[in-house]
Amino acid sequence: MTNQPPIKTKFVNGILWGIIEKFASLFTGFIITLVLARILTPADYGLVNMIYIFTVLGTVLLDGGFGQAIIQRKSLTDGDISSVFYINLAMSLIIYIVLYNCAHFIADFYSQPSLVEISRVVFITIPINALSVIQHTLLTKELKVKELTYVSILSSLISGSVGIFLAYNHYGVWALVFQSVSYQFVRSIALWRFSAWRPILQFNITFIKDIWGFSMNLLGVFTLASIFQNIYTLMIGRLYNVNEVGYYNQAFRVQSVAVAAIMSSVQRVTFPTFSKFQDNLDELRNVYKRVTIIMMSIYFPLMLCLVIIGKDLFHVLLTDKWLPSVPMFCILCVAESLFPLNNMNSAILKAVGKGREYFILNIVNYIVLSISILLTFKFSIIILLVGYAVSAFVRSLISMIVCGRVINYSLINQVADLLPIIFITSITCGVVYATTLLSIQPILRLIISVLVGTTVFIGINVVVKSKLYNEMLSLIKKR
Repeated sequence: MTNQPPIKTKFVNGILWGIIEKFASLFTGFIITLVLARILTPADYGLVNMIYIFTVLGTVLLDGGFGQAIIQRKSLTDGDISSVFYINLAMSLIIYIVLYNCAHFIADFYSQPSLVEISRVVFITIPINALSVIQHTLLTKELKVKELTYVSILSSLISGSVGIFLAYNHYGVWALVFQSVSYQFVRSIALWRFSAWRPILQFNITFIKDIWGFSMNLLGVFTLASIFQNIYTLMIGRLYNVNEVGYYNQAFRVQSVAVAAIMSSVQRVTFPTFSKFQDNLDELRNVYKRVTIIMMSIYFPLMLCLVIIGKDLFHVLLTDKWLPSVPMFCILCVAESLFPLNNMNSAILKAVGKGREYFILNIVNYIVLSISILLTFKFSIIILLVGYAVSAFVRSLISMIVCGRVINYSLINQVADLLPIIFITSITCGVVYATTLLSIQPILRLIISVLVGTTVFIGINVVVKSKLYNEMLSLIKKR
């Protein structure tokens, strides 16, 4: 017998610690955003985010999908892991050199000369990140979310302090630049501290060849995902101006915080946990259904309620300076309201080793997204984002069909399981909308909307004894 806790216990603990991390990170992020948004301008945010796509691409390329392969494999040697570490490190240096020399082209593309120096400093985060990719991967594989929680909070606090200090001392956009660099630097040090693994002088070419196919399929998917997730920033920066990039980024940032609050606590443990059940399709399907229903029960009403309170939210948190971001924020919330479905479906395909199917599914999704971009980019930013929202629902439908076939979970059954969630969401959103009609101070109206909406949401779940209610009740009894 082993003293290790069972997989399901680790899964639950992982989610709980993830929630703790996200609430702590949200509080830290709230303070940092509140301060920085009042000091810095939309143009400052716009400049940094114009080059974000290149940083993300560099990070994706250096990992090459090998990290996911490490999580998916059941047995590994130190030599196997060290081989991936050395590949990551070498790739990061090559990528940095290439991007460093491309800085002038990037600046010319956006017609922003200052991006030459800014990008060359920001791109340093790529080799810094490469030093700790394996540590993060192994902690994730072992479901050590508590340690990852400490890393995230520590990195956010220190880097946020750096950003605020520089912003107060009139460094403008450089406050955001060094906030980003310091975050990766502190994160890498912390990950080495919490991870017991250290590289050894060994390179296993056989292992690399063995995981190459799976990793390259994932690399293709991750590369396309990085491009398309940031393509709107790229297009807005190219077609419009730096201020519009700043407004869009702030809308995306606030919406992403809501995503992270719910999904990141689960994302870290779904793929590793699903991988444990890859040989038991019935158990895998049951775990998938339970997690997806729980996540959609919370996430779907949250995103739609955020649409309703969006104006008050931006007014209170970021001041009227950022109100042009509100329409973009609302559209993004609608577009991402089915995000848990896409996320869980992707985790399933990776967990069962369906790298090729995962790649093809994403190719189809990006074709749909590309069509929406081609049909809308000539009009306005708002129409462009509406096209994105429509394509998001189409892509969710496709992923539900593909994943359903893999685990024998039909689309009809999936939709039937979602109908009670739609019912509860409709009532909750109606009540929240009524509170926004109150003629009082925005901050009071926002507080009332949140309190009333939360009370109604919980009350309905208790009265109808929803699956979310039953799962939470069962969890409390077990603990």
